Amino acid sequence: MYEDIFSNESINHTAVFIFLFQYWSCSIYIAILYALIVHSLQRYQQSRKPWELRLPLCIWNASLAIFSGIATYRLITYYLPVKLRAVDTTIVYVDLPFFFRFGEEFVYTVGTRPLLHSVCYSINPTSPAAFWACAFALSKVAELGDTFFVVMRKKPLIFLHWYHHAVVLVYSWNAACELTAAGRWFIFMNFFVHSIMYTYYSFTAYGIRPPRILSMCITALQTSQMLVGVAISITVLNIKLKDTLCQQSMDNLALCFAIYASFAVLFMRFFYDAYMKPRKAQQVNQPTKKTE
Repeated sequence: MYEDIFSNESINHTAVFIFLFQYWSCSIYIAILYALIVHSLQRYQQSRKPWELRLPLCIWNASLAIFSGIATYRLITYYLPVKLRAVDTTIVYVDLPFFFRFGEEFVYTVGTRPLLHSVCYSINPTSPAAFWACAFALSKVAELGDTFFVVMRKKPLIFLHWYHHAVVLVYSWNAACELTAAGRWFIFMNFFVHSIMYTYYSFTAYGIRPPRILSMCITALQTSQMLVGVAISITVLNIKLKDTLCQQSMDNLALCFAIYASFAVLFMRFFYDAYMKPRKAQQVNQPTKKTE
């Protein structure tokens, strides 16, 4: 069934690569425009009543949960021969069977190959995994819509929420344009966490309040995701300092480390404020929808 529905998971990888290489910087302008619109909407809403938006928000969250879930659905791997292939002596990728989706590609590479392969050899740009990697980069534009619901419903908009959305958009496009190998870690973790997080928010938007322990677990997952990102960045740096071929530029690596380190600090601070401070000092009690 899955193969029938998604039998055409393919992209014109050459055209996509050229587009991202030439226009990835547009993500910076989108992020700036996003921040300006968000804060303008906040001022607009100050003297107005909050919008209800319960059903639209429920549908929005459910849609993102389904999208993220599909990308992580095929986690059972096929132990088939793997070839390592070099392209133009600069891009090295793992050449897996064509039907490998992103979850399969990640689990197979991490589970059966040395760590070097998963952080230094890019996914095959002609594979379905590349389709989902491209979808991931584009989805970061769509996810900016999260903030619309926060602002128009007059919910607290914390710095972590809009900073996370803006910065992830820019980094995702920059990493995509150079086929950053370690991106398979970042994309898979993000898809997995989002499939859980947006499902949780679908229920809360509908008026169903899951146990508080669940929101704590989701925030812990988000925080762990950021800490793994920092660890992967340090690992790649160590590999590159040994002059080993690794598909990630130093500029992208520096940006990656700075972003994940800042996220780790902000998410740990959020976790403390939300779940560890005395009750009277708490201002939030839900996992960050990156966040609300």
